[in-house]
Amino acid sequence: MTLSYKILAKAAGVDKVFAKDKIKLRVNHCVINDGVSHKAVDLLIDENNLNNKDIITVILDHDIPAGSFDSAFIQKKLIDFSKKHDLNFIQSAGIGYEIMLNSVKNGEVVVGCGGHNGIYGVNNALGIKLSVEETAVLLMDGYLSYSVPECVNVEIAGRLPDGTSARDFMLQLISEAGDAFCGYIVEITGDAIKSLKEDDKKVVCSLMSRTGAASVLMTYEAEGKYAKAFKYNLNDTKQAVTMPGDLNTYKTVEELKGTKISAGFIGACTGGHIDDLRLAAEILKGKRIKLGFRLLIGCVSNEVFLQAMDEGLIDIFFDFGAQFTNPGCASCKTTSIGVVGDGESLISTGSYNYAGCAGTMNSKIYLASVETVAKTAISGVIGE
Repeated sequence: MTLSYKILAKAAGVDKVFAKDKIKLRVNHCVINDGVSHKAVDLLIDENNLNNKDIITVILDHDIPAGSFDSAFIQKKLIDFSKKHDLNFIQSAGIGYEIMLNSVKNGEVVVGCGGHNGIYGVNNALGIKLSVEETAVLLMDGYLSYSVPECVNVEIAGRLPDGTSARDFMLQLISEAGDAFCGYIVEITGDAIKSLKEDDKKVVCSLMSRTGAASVLMTYEAEGKYAKAFKYNLNDTKQAVTMPGDLNTYKTVEELKGTKISAGFIGACTGGHIDDLRLAAEILKGKRIKLGFRLLIGCVSNEVFLQAMDEGLIDIFFDFGAQFTNPGCASCKTTSIGVVGDGESLISTGSYNYAGCAGTMNSKIYLASVETVAKTAISGVIGE
């Protein structure tokens, strides 16, 4: 069996599982937040009969502090829910995925309604995305009815060229892969993984989820039989920018040279780690923001925020003319902070670029690396 199937078999209490098997999973962690999964609470038939309360963690991270009355109502609902059932409750600590990585262990199963559950693959754990309805059933029944997906192997070779990042690589891979991984568990292998920093591995696993993968696991070495196998080379990575509204279309920074941008965001779970902030500060130090441009900086966690403060990075951002937000999702996928208006464009290290995700329906969202966003903030245009 592949490593993914071994994890699923253990969670189901059986010796083996195969693709398309129907199994009952006992999961280790169920994450409820103020993004989407909070709606599962509204579907509970009998809220007094929650099963396996110990697996539930409630995290407020999407709109912190609440930027609208709707957000305030949602957060109060989750606070009251957590108090009533004495649940593990976390607020104002950072992005849920980053916080949960401190608790998720090798071989565990984590579920939630978020689109980046593949990030737990860096801990050799399986993250599974559920619908709101599936989450509600899990909360009531205590187990998850799960149809085992097929498993594919993605082997990564080579090393990143100078000036490129794991984020550039993944923006290209998402575009080139199309729907090839959709619905599959993706096991990432290859010696090239060992050359990546820990935060780079998080970016790879997190963004792999954006291919529509059912789950992601970073296993280093292939194990068992796969339905399909793919190979990618880090050597081929170029500075990439994903075009607005379509994850499957990217262009190189050189191709987009001179494109005017209104605002930038460096943060989210794929751009707000300490190495990201160090790189941004190195680029921005001693310079001033382009007149009329807005740059928002955010950390993945309070720990990273404090580290950035200790290293003097926040001073550099303020001197440059950037704004700093509290740790959380910020402008990745929200309408509370750092949004852009009609006819404006945002270049972001977030993971979403559909119309309206971080602005009005008539704004444009480009996805790029930390380096590309930082340099754009200096000139106001891509590639200069």
